[in-house]
Amino acid sequence: MILIIRFLLIYLSFNYHTFALDLPETAPQGSLIIGESSTADVILVDGESIKISPDGFYVFAISREQVEPVNITFIRNNEITDSEQIFIEEQDFDIQRIDGLPEQMVTPLGDDIIKRIITENNFIRDVKQIDLDLTFFKEKFVMPTDGIISGVFGSQRILNGIAKSPHRGIDIAAEKGSRVIACNDGIVIHAENDLYYTGGTIILDHGHGVKSIYAHLSSVDVVLNQQVSRNEIIGKVGSTGRSTGPHLHWGVMVFDTYVDPLLLKYN
Repeated sequence: MILIIRFLLIYLSFNYHTFALDLPETAPQGSLIIGESSTADVILVDGESIKISPDGFYVFAISREQVEPVNITFIRNNEITDSEQIFIEEQDFDIQRIDGLPEQMVTPLGDDIIKRIITENNFIRDVKQIDLDLTFFKEKFVMPTDGIISGVFGSQRILNGIAKSPHRGIDIAAEKGSRVIACNDGIVIHAENDLYYTGGTIILDHGHGVKSIYAHLSSVDVVLNQQVSRNEIIGKVGSTGRSTGPHLHWGVMVFDTYVDPLLLKYN
């Protein structure tokens, strides 16, 4: 019996990864990767330490621009116990041309407007860095509204003939006033009726840097620090900010790295 116990202890000491949630061998650009390890006390993703919840869950994003394999290292008591690689499935991103926008929404002029944009961008940048000790991200997501997908993640945007940054979410065309629901449980960390580019905007925090953003809303029906449940109504579809018609812009990110909402796990 003593020999069996000793064997098990030795076996377990060299096989911490056997208790880890299996990671995919490959993943598309723009993926949200969720894992679980009951043994690692440090996890490095491409050399950077990420948070581990008390019950062993962790999460990280694969960016639109990632082409090299992602290296994940598991450490316990200052010793590497396992390592994994995720190879990247490169995507062929679309080019989307949108015309008919007011010129001030494409190439804004005027000191007051530029100052406003900088102030709002700096504020959103800080909101993205919020890191709450929640693990709502490990639950399955739901689509936040019904409609037609009119804009996809990662597409190169050409606005009034001018190349802009890639699209950081998806657009769902729907009638003005259509309900918008929380895609998962979360805490409201931003609720604003009139941002310059995104108009009525809500940002929910789902833990460990995972956030969802809902933009161009005609109505913002939540308040800062409110806890919401998946499927709970948080606002209504609109066409506020830089928009050519009623739709919901929905984005998901881990800190400042955006992922493709259509790659999330759904009910």
